[in-house]
Amino acid sequence: MMKTNRVIWWGLVVVWCGLIYYFTESPLFTGEQTAQWIRYGLNYFGIETNRSVSDSLFSWNFIVRKWAHMTVFGAFAFFAWKAAGSYRVAWLLTLFCAMFDEWHQSFQPKRTALFSDVIIDMIGATIVLWIVWKTNKRA
Repeated sequence: MMKTNRVIWWGLVVVWCGLIYYFTESPLFTGEQTAQWIRYGLNYFGIETNRSVSDSLFSWNFIVRKWAHMTVFGAFAFFAWKAAGSYRVAWLLTLFCAMFDEWHQSFQPKRTALFSDVIIDMIGATIVLWIVWKTNKRA
């Protein structure tokens, strides 16, 4: 049973890598596109704000996109931890995936590869792995 679980978790790691690759490849997830979705959502719910929707620092788009980075790579780190059974291996796999994602993004139109995104990805991974470690420490 334990080996079957590991295979499932490794499968999730591979699928999640594929999803990250798709997000980077797809024009639906450019900064310009997400800004349009956020603008639509704010208008739809009648939310008025002084915060910019565009890509400036701490705009809605910046906050949503960076939160997404942390969440997506935090989930990846969790899957990698479940698959590998090691915090260090999970963290290193996540780092590799984050660096590969930014490198891949550098070849995509309307996308920019940023080292700061790798750092944000790893903050998400570190937070998730820390929570898992604290939770397991108590058990």
